[in-house]
Amino acid sequence: MAIYANLSAHQTPLTGHQELTEKASPTVEGKIFRSSLDQLTLPATVAEKMGLKTIAITAATHPINLPSFQGVLALDNDRLSRIHARFGGEVVEIGKSTDGSDPTLRVGERVQRGDLLAVIWSTELGQKKSELVDALTKLRAEEQLRDRLKSLFEEGAAPGRNYRDAEKDVQCRLVEVASLERTLRTWRITDDELTGIREEVNRLANANEVTEIAMSAAGVRSWARLEVRAPMSGIILEKNVVVGDIVGTDTDLFKIGDLSQLAVWAHVYEDDLPLLEALPAPISWTITLPSRPGTTFSGTLEKVGAVIDPTQHTALMNGRVGNPSGDLRIGQFVNVTIQLPPPQHELELPANAVVEDGLQSAVFTQLLPGESRFQRLPVQVTRRFRDRVYVRFSPEGLQPHAVVVTSGALMLQNAMDQLPPPMLAEHQHE
Repeated sequence: MAIYANLSAHQTPLTGHQELTEKASPTVEGKIFRSSLDQLTLPATVAEKMGLKTIAITAATHPINLPSFQGVLALDNDRLSRIHARFGGEVVEIGKSTDGSDPTLRVGERVQRGDLLAVIWSTELGQKKSELVDALTKLRAEEQLRDRLKSLFEEGAAPGRNYRDAEKDVQCRLVEVASLERTLRTWRITDDELTGIREEVNRLANANEVTEIAMSAAGVRSWARLEVRAPMSGIILEKNVVVGDIVGTDTDLFKIGDLSQLAVWAHVYEDDLPLLEALPAPISWTITLPSRPGTTFSGTLEKVGAVIDPTQHTALMNGRVGNPSGDLRIGQFVNVTIQLPPPQHELELPANAVVEDGLQSAVFTQLLPGESRFQRLPVQVTRRFRDRVYVRFSPEGLQPHAVVVTSGALMLQNAMDQLPPPMLAEHQHE
C-alpha cells in the first residue's frame, strides 16, 4: 500500500486548456476519435472532465513479498539438553528455585549454567573413589618399602634384587592409580574432587580418623555424593525425578531448552521453489503470529526439503527465528513471509494503469507532455498485487520513464473499443 501511495504522490492531472497541435487536431471539433490504429485523441475539455491522471513509470525498485507460508514453531534440537546422571543411585535432594517461590525446581523455571539440579547418593561412585583410595594407600606403603630397601642396598645390608622388585611394584601401582584417575576424569570427576581423594588418603594414615570416618554417616554420604548441575542456561521443559527415586545412567532426569531461538517448519508451494532457489544464502524471512497482529520477528531460512507432498504440492522448509524476549511459544502457528529483491528488467506500475480486453493486457501512454493524445501499448504482466503490477521491460514497447494513464485508463479502453478505426472513421465523416 505504501508503494502505491508513493507512486500516487507523483501523479499529475492533464492540463485541460492547452491547444492541440495541428497533427493532433481532430477532424471533428469536440469529439474523441482514433487518430491511428492504437492511438486515441481527445479534446482538452473532454480529458479534463474525465479526470485523467498520469504517472512517469520507473524500473522496479521495491522488494516483493511472496505470499505468506503457513508454519509452526518447534524446539530447536541443537538447543535442547537431556540431563543424565553419570552414576546410578538414589535421588536425595532436588535443586531449589532460584527466585525462592518454590522449595524445589519445577517445570517452566529458568536455570543458569552450573545451577544445582539434583543430588544423587551413588554407591557406585563411592566404590570407584574407594578403589582409587585403596590404590593410593598401597602406593604409599610400597613407596615407603622401596625407600627402606634402597637405603639398605646402599648400605650393603640387603641385596639389590629386593630393591629392584620393590621399584617395579611402585611403577605398576603408579600405572594403576593413573588409570583410575583417567576413568574418574572421564566420568567428569573434577580436579578438586581428585585432590580431596588424595587428602582422604593422608587422613586415612591416622587410625583414629579411619574409625571416625567409618562411623560417620555424613562422611559416607559426602563420599558417595553426586551433584547434577545444569550444563546450559534455559527453561526446564521436563522434570522426571523426585526425592527417593532410584535412577540409572540412561534416565532423563531433566530436559532443559534454550528458547531464545526457535525452529520454524513451514510449507512452500512448488511454484515458488524456483524463486527461493534463485535467492542468495542466507535467506531472511519474517515471522508473524495471528494472535499478535503488527508484531514481527526476524529469522533465517536454512533448508528446503527434497520431497514434494503429492496432495498439497508443497515442500517442507525449516529455519530459525530469534526469540530473545520469550514472546514466542513452542507449537504456535505462524505466517512466514520472504522478500524477493527488486526484479530486473521489469517495470512497476499502479494496478489501475493496466487494462484488460480479454485477450491481452495494455496501458495507455501519453505521447507528448500537455497533449491529450494517447497510445495503447500491450504489456506482459509478470506478477500482480493488490495495488501494483509488474510488467516485462520491452525495448519495442513500454520503457522506463514513459508517462502512463492511471485514473481513467479503463474509460480510454472503452472509447478505443467503441470508436471505429481511422479509415472507417474517414468514410463515415465523408
